[in-house]
Amino acid sequence: MWVGERGATIYPPAMAQRWGAFGEARPRAAAALLGLAVLTRAPPAQAQPTSNDYAVDLYQGPILASARTLSMGGAYAGYAEGIGGYTNNAASPAMRHQSSLSWWDFDIDGGLSFPLQLFENDDFDNSGDTDADYSNFIYLAGGLQLQAGPFGAGAFGDLQRYTLRFAPDADATVVTVGRYHLLGAWGFFGHQLMVGAGARALTLGISAPDTELTIFGISPQVGVVVRPDWTPFRFGATYRHAVKSQVSIGSGQSETDGVVSAGNLVIPDRVQLPWEIEVGTAIQVGARPLNPAWINPDDHEQELRDRFERRRRRRLVVIRRRLLALPPGDTRESTRERLLAEEAQRQELEANEMERDLERLRDERRAIAQGWPRDALLLTADLLVTGPVKNAINLQSFLGQGQGQNPPAECTVVASGGSVVFSPRLGLEAEPVPRYMHARFGTYFEPNRYRLTPDRCNDRVGRQHFTFGLDVKLVTTTWWGLVPEVTYKLQGYGDVAPRYQSFGLGFGVWH
Repeated sequence: MWVGERGATIYPPAMAQRWGAFGEARPRAAAALLGLAVLTRAPPAQAQPTSNDYAVDLYQGPILASARTLSMGGAYAGYAEGIGGYTNNAASPAMRHQSSLSWWDFDIDGGLSFPLQLFENDDFDNSGDTDADYSNFIYLAGGLQLQAGPFGAGAFGDLQRYTLRFAPDADATVVTVGRYHLLGAWGFFGHQLMVGAGARALTLGISAPDTELTIFGISPQVGVVVRPDWTPFRFGATYRHAVKSQVSIGSGQSETDGVVSAGNLVIPDRVQLPWEIEVGTAIQVGARPLNPAWINPDDHEQELRDRFERRRRRRLVVIRRRLLALPPGDTRESTRERLLAEEAQRQELEANEMERDLERLRDERRAIAQGWPRDALLLTADLLVTGPVKNAINLQSFLGQGQGQNPPAECTVVASGGSVVFSPRLGLEAEPVPRYMHARFGTYFEPNRYRLTPDRCNDRVGRQHFTFGLDVKLVTTTWWGLVPEVTYKLQGYGDVAPRYQSFGLGFGVWH
């Protein structure tokens, strides 16, 4: 049994899941037990597990992702283009951008942002109360991608760091969350069907009073994107398996009556990132095509290469016949040397000619990519389904063990992840200043994932978020020849919901 603030009895997650049926069958016994607990025990400030037989549910309701994904309300699984799509669809590495002009293509992207909170004690975990102070947010994201014809592979990672206080005079807990995606994908039928798979990994570092904890886990994921050529729509779906990991205690470990603790924290049996299924679609209206057929440079240039090769072979056949017509001896050998020297000069001239023709074909592809109309409105819609975590509490309840809250919380989380939850998402993107500015808007529903006490707190169903963002093209530079030519952008974005506001600035690569 746990005992919470104001004398409220709080049961461990496994008991909390069975409490509803027991309470309905035995209301008088429950009331008697509640009164006895209040009278016989002094209530600690925060719920305290009494054994290691529980889990921590690492579900995170507010979206913390790349600026483009966040500002479109997280609705990106159906669009899945660019390195930022790695967090939404495992098939993203095979998606060719409209500006992809070569068989080999390399891309790098990244951003650094500092989400700003206008109000103190935002309800980041959506427990229903501004019962803890989340501050000092830093969000760093980056990745790289290599594409070779129909194949694409890459990695994307993001790091989120923040501090957490349960009272103004309490010691701060520093939380560092790392999420990583290592993916490979293949494009079939001329890049009309992309299939991908890989791994997602999680790292969690906790620097709490009197202890240091480290958590690591990895699991598989698969995804698919369908983008028929010259159609205005796409469809995507992905599955991410649950990540289950154990806690590694860096300092402060102790054991009492078989219960392992680290500082004030009773260590859970496991820490789990729940499984996810994400499906989405993208529709684009306007003059700009959403799915132009990708011109494979090998196919585009092969006819030219074949023509030069046929000419070279015909000449070699003629040379061979002329030599066979001559009797063996010095005349044949001298003629061979002369004819082969002339052929070498001719091939050198043709090589220069072919390179000019190949460059002309590249210019044609470049002109096609740059000549698409800019007028377009991109609409995206996603549904994220998140699985349950058995016998679990949320991260804040785990970190808040033994710490007081000021003011006291009106509602206390006793269980998290008891059932599957659904998060519908919508996004919109336009280009108000063609080639220089992108504007985005979105919304997503953050479901309630908790069981709380007292019972009156369990009527909460979740909250609606509204997001927005803006990209502004900056400069194109090679940094004095140190790196390939890259165009950079400045990003601004925001996420607003009841009891939660987050705003940030970022710096990344313009596409």
